[in-house]
Amino acid sequence: MSIITDQGSQIVKIDNIGYGGDGIGKLGSGKTVFVPRTIPGEKHQINITTEKKTYAHGESGKIIKKSNYRDKAKCEIFDRCGGCQWQHISYNKQKKYKELILKDSLTRIGKLNNIKLEPLIGVDNPWFYRNKSTIPLQKDQDNNIISGFYQRGTHQVTNCRVCYIQHQLINRINKYTVDLLNKYDLNIYNESRHKGLLRHLLIRVGVCTNQALLTFITTKEEFPHLDKIANCLMEEIPELKGIVRNINNKRSNVLLGEQAYTVNGQDHIIDYIGIKKFKISYDSFFQVNTIQTKKLYNVVEEFLELNDDKIIVDAYSGIGSIAISIDDNYKKIYGIESNKSAVDDSKCNARINGLKNSTFINGDIKDVLPDLISKKEKPDSIIFDPPRSGLDQSILKTVIKNKIDEIIYVSCNPTTLARDLKRLKDEYDIIKIQPVDMFPHTYHIETVVKLRRE
Repeated sequence: MSIITDQGSQIVKIDNIGYGGDGIGKLGSGKTVFVPRTIPGEKHQINITTEKKTYAHGESGKIIKKSNYRDKAKCEIFDRCGGCQWQHISYNKQKKYKELILKDSLTRIGKLNNIKLEPLIGVDNPWFYRNKSTIPLQKDQDNNIISGFYQRGTHQVTNCRVCYIQHQLINRINKYTVDLLNKYDLNIYNESRHKGLLRHLLIRVGVCTNQALLTFITTKEEFPHLDKIANCLMEEIPELKGIVRNINNKRSNVLLGEQAYTVNGQDHIIDYIGIKKFKISYDSFFQVNTIQTKKLYNVVEEFLELNDDKIIVDAYSGIGSIAISIDDNYKKIYGIESNKSAVDDSKCNARINGLKNSTFINGDIKDVLPDLISKKEKPDSIIFDPPRSGLDQSILKTVIKNKIDEIIYVSCNPTTLARDLKRLKDEYDIIKIQPVDMFPHTYHIETVVKLRRE
């Protein structure tokens, strides 16, 4: 229940927390209100920021009753930055909320009743874990280049020199690069006018090797002093193994363009998952939490129950990280990936690790899977690790039509996971559901589900 104050704001009890990270309460009218940086059980004086027919968004003006699970955020710009949602919540409680969010999605969207989740696998250290960051650039009121992350719900950059979830080497490269860029008369891309040069910095690091790769994402405009800037960066940052320029001239929120070239050094870094070695190009998909990735892939391997007769398809295989990380106690594994450069990396990574019984195919799973089946290479198990949008309906139809015995579904989005499981549940039994925390201090959840054909 809420209380209307003299100022027009309302005191609201936060009852729940949702996918997206906001606390959820009820206004006096009974309308649901979403409030960031709040915790279930708290009471806040809420100022309404937007109001729709059936729900509203608000901001906390004052905490009336504080949760025992509230922590002081490490980051000084946490209240403004849209990068993290949960630095104000103790890490152990974050894990419980992620389990609740996952279960709610599976029940409400997937219509899955009486489901049992395994306890979420957490991290040992929830700070400085991200091995990749795409950092937007803007100019401040003094015409200085700044870098950071967008304020919540905007494309306004909040200047950030130390991000507490990015690897410290990313922070150091970001700071040094922006300081160097400010020594030259360079212009920054303006979204509304579709003019300017510099759009983003893309920084990748090898957590196990301490190697780094910097990509300037730019328009096709001339980049003055680029060679000089690259030379200086390579000299001053010994961990930096290469600098790439990617050209994205489209009026779009898509980050990377199709054209790129190496400015200095090499176009990739090396890193490890467990004892397996990987070449990672600037644009390849690689899980952002390297240490937790090993735990995630251990779950995949356990669910597969490998044997010498098994044929496996690793769909959306990226640079082959799942296929190569799991034990090679199977007859054959096919990796299928639409990004050609990632497939090239996959083949290289298979050679590096001495993997003999693997084939990596550049193509769409919708086309490649039926082709494999027609060649009598029907898989016993398919590993799906799709993007946040989940699986296309045609892929699910192909799997069901061809009576694939087993599916291991690795999902980074509980809502699309729930939708896809709803489509599959009449044909497949859900054997086990294992959430893994790859993204502390955010609402994001990674989940591995084992399904077996009835």
